[in-house]
Amino acid sequence: MRPRSHDDRLVPLNQKWRSTEAIRKIVNLMTLPTLKKKARRREFDSTDEALRANVVKAWLFDGLTHRQIDDEILGLDRNFTKGFQSMGVLHFLGLIGEFRGVFAYISHNEAISLMNEDSQDFSEVIALLLKQTDRQVATLKQLTEIEIEELASSMADSSEKRRSRILKANKFSERISVRTFTYKRNPDIVAEALHRASGLCEDCKKTAPFKRMSDGSPYLEVHHILPLSKGGEDSLNNVLALCPNCHRKRHYG
Repeated sequence: MRPRSHDDRLVPLNQKWRSTEAIRKIVNLMTLPTLKKKARRREFDSTDEALRANVVKAWLFDGLTHRQIDDEILGLDRNFTKGFQSMGVLHFLGLIGEFRGVFAYISHNEAISLMNEDSQDFSEVIALLLKQTDRQVATLKQLTEIEIEELASSMADSSEKRRSRILKANKFSERISVRTFTYKRNPDIVAEALHRASGLCEDCKKTAPFKRMSDGSPYLEVHHILPLSKGGEDSLNNVLALCPNCHRKRHYG
């Protein structure tokens, strides 16, 4: 059995065992599990091709669990999805539990060679492995977490050190790709919540801070008390019309 860390990730082999000879022995001894494709394709169809490729690589090579893939690759709340989104993608391709981490200690090219030599049809899986995914792709959740960590590190430094880095820093921000999922909200719920509030924040009870440029209506933001990503309903009982300050407080306070 392959060794795993405390969070159930596969532990990389010692560099000593990464020799060409050792890898060749591993490859020669490998027998691939049996593909067991599922007919259900809802999760597969709702995940774009680049993310499918990352899901497959995380399962076959990194040995991540379904919940870890939902969280780290797809940017979903693992406690809500229970890993079913990535599991649906993988099961549609036939990559059941026995495939988890099966290629942990070999390269993509070696894995593709093994699948090409196998009697089973791995063409869909190989096509995804050959896809060049953007290394700068991140989920919005991951990007936010990185920014929070970087801010905490910067705040721990002295003003002198920060100013020194600012002088050397690029004044034009790096552009990166961000992949995220969102939820389509019922416009009637938003409109009715704003009507119910009558221009007053439903938290601090103060008047909306300004009027919308588009139509002159009081500017309030409709907030879901239990987030949609955690199974909250898109209903009037689960929303509040808030001023921007109270809305930020609900998320970060």
